[in-house]
Amino acid sequence: MTCINLLLHYEDGCKANCSYCGLCRRRVVDERTFIHVPWPIQSLDDIIRRLNDSSIARRTCISMITHRRAGRDTLEMTRRLTTETPQPVSILMGPSTTDKKYLESLREAGAQKIGIAIDCATKELFERHRGKGVKGPHKWENYWKRFEEAVEVFGGQNVGSHFMVGLGEREIDLVRGFQRVRDLGGVNHLFSFFPEYGTPVGDLSPPPLDMYRRIQIACELIDRDLSSFGAFRFDPVTGRILDFGVTDEILDRVISSGRAFQTRGCTNEKGEVDCNRPFANSPPGPCLRNYPFPPEKEDLELIRTQIFTPPAPAGSMVFSVPNLKQYHTESWSNRGRRTFLAFSVTGTDCLLRCDHCRAELLKPMIPALIPEELWERVQAATDAGARGILVSGGCDARGLVPLKSFLPTLARIKSRLGLRVAVHTKLVDRPLACALGDAGVDTVMVDAVDTEVLRKIYHLKNRSFRDVLETLDLLEECEAPASPHIILGLNGKNGHPENILCSEKAILEKLKGRPLKSLVIVFYMPLPGIPLEGSHRPPLPEVGRFFAAARKAFPSTPLHLGCARPPGKYQDKLEILALKHGFNGIAFPSDRVVGIARRRNYSIRFEEACCALLT
Repeated sequence: MTCINLLLHYEDGCKANCSYCGLCRRRVVDERTFIHVPWPIQSLDDIIRRLNDSSIARRTCISMITHRRAGRDTLEMTRRLTTETPQPVSILMGPSTTDKKYLESLREAGAQKIGIAIDCATKELFERHRGKGVKGPHKWENYWKRFEEAVEVFGGQNVGSHFMVGLGEREIDLVRGFQRVRDLGGVNHLFSFFPEYGTPVGDLSPPPLDMYRRIQIACELIDRDLSSFGAFRFDPVTGRILDFGVTDEILDRVISSGRAFQTRGCTNEKGEVDCNRPFANSPPGPCLRNYPFPPEKEDLELIRTQIFTPPAPAGSMVFSVPNLKQYHTESWSNRGRRTFLAFSVTGTDCLLRCDHCRAELLKPMIPALIPEELWERVQAATDAGARGILVSGGCDARGLVPLKSFLPTLARIKSRLGLRVAVHTKLVDRPLACALGDAGVDTVMVDAVDTEVLRKIYHLKNRSFRDVLETLDLLEECEAPASPHIILGLNGKNGHPENILCSEKAILEKLKGRPLKSLVIVFYMPLPGIPLEGSHRPPLPEVGRFFAAARKAFPSTPLHLGCARPPGKYQDKLEILALKHGFNGIAFPSDRVVGIARRRNYSIRFEEACCALLT
C-alpha cells in the first residue's frame, strides 16, 4: 500500500445515493464497507505520526463525501498533512458541494493533485446511477465543469478522472469519455465494477474480462497520445472495439509493457503510480483486474488470452426479468424485489374485454385511478427501490387507454423521480400521442395486429390495420418512442403451410423502415377459462423463418423475445432460435439458454425492467 487513503466519516453518512457505492443511503447491510473493506476511524494526529514513521507510504489521498462539513474538514486536513508530513497530498473531491474558488483554496492549502469520480461514461447512466434515478444530488454537467476548472487551477497532468467499467455502457462510450478527458488536458483513472453487497446494483455481475482488458488498452493509448477516438473502429451494433487505430507493432509494445493493466492513479515525479489499491475492484487470482505491480511474463501471457476473446456472434444479450413475474433460477433471482411495477389507470375495468384477455391481464396491476393516486404510489415505490414502471389500463370503445389526464403526472415522474416509464395502449389519437411525447415517456408499447384481430378479437368493429400504422405515425411525429409488439399465434391460419404466420409476415413488412425504440415478438398465451378459437402454436420452423425475417427487416433495431410465450420445451427452442437469429434480448430466459449464451461468449446482462425499454 504505497498510498494512504483517508475517507471522511460522519455519523449521518454521505448524502449522495450512488447505486453502486458502499456508502449508498439505500444500502441494506449489517456492516457498512466501502470498496469491500471496513474503514476504521483514526485520529488525524495518529495518522500524521504514522505517516512520518512510514518508509512505504509515498502519497496521501483524502476522499471527500457529500456532506455539508466535508469541504471545511478537507481543507483543514490538507493544511495539516502538507505541512506536517513528507508525503504529497491528493484530493478525491466532491464536485456537487464545491466550486472553482474552493479548488483555489485546496491549491493554496498545498494539495498537489485532484481526482474527480465521473464514474459513468454517459449522461444517461450518470442520471440513472448517481442523479435523479436514485434521488441523488449529483449532476453530469457539474462534474465536467468542475473538471475543467480543476485543470485550469492545478494543471492538466495533475487532474485525473475516474471511470467505472460495467455500469451498462458500451466500449465506444468509455473511449469517447477518455478522449474528452484527454482533450481537456487531464488523465484517466480506471476501475472495474465490483458489486458491493446490499447496494441497489449489488447483485449485478462485473463486466466481461475481455471487455475490461480492451478498455485498459484503449485508456493507455489515449493517455499516451498513441491513438485517438477518431482513429478507433467500433462495431456499429454493439459498440465493441474492433480496431485500436494503431499498428500491430505499437499495440504489441503497449501490451508487452504491462502498464495498461496496472492500477491507474496519481503518479510521482518518476511517473510511477503512487496509488496501487491492491484488490480494490476484484479478488486476487487469475482474473485480477488491476495489477498493483508490473505484470510478470506469465501474467502477460494470461492477459493476452483474455484480451483476444472472439466476439460474440450477436454482440451483447440482455435478459429482461421485471418483477411483474417471479423469476428464480441459478442465473438470477428477482424474488422479493420491487424494482419494476405495473399500474392500471382503470383498475380492472375494460370496455372492450377482448377475447384473448377479458381484462384478466389487468388484475395483477396496481390500481391508480386518479393522477394523484398514481403519483403517491409511484413515489412510495421509488422510495422502496423501484427503478421503472409500466402504465396501462383497460380500453375505451375507440381502443384507447384513458391516459390523457395522467400525462402531467408521468412527466413529473420522469423529471423528479428519474424512473424509466413504459406505457401500453392499443391505439392513440393525436392529442394522446403529443401528450406522451411531451411527457418524455421512454417507450409506448403498441399491439401490431391485423384488421381481423382488431375487429374479431379486440371488438373494434370500425378499426383496421391502417389505424395501427397511423398510431405509429403519430408517435413518431410527436417524438414518443414506439415499441410495437407482434403477437404470433393470435390469428390462427391453420391449413396450408404457406398461410401460417402470413398476417404476421405482412405486418412485419409494413413496419419495415420505421425508427422504432425496439421491436418485441410475443406469442398468444391462453389464459385459464378463456380459450380462443382459431389460436394455435406456430410450428418452430415457421417461427425460425419469421425470426430471420424480423432480424433482416430491422438490422439495427433492438429485437426482443418478450415474456408472453408457451412454456416447456417449446419455450426453450424459441429462445435458442432467438439466439440463432441475433435477437438483442430475451425476457425470463431459461437457465439452459443463459448457459448457451455464456458458452458462446455473449456479453450478457440481466435487467429488472420491461424488455421494450432495453437497448
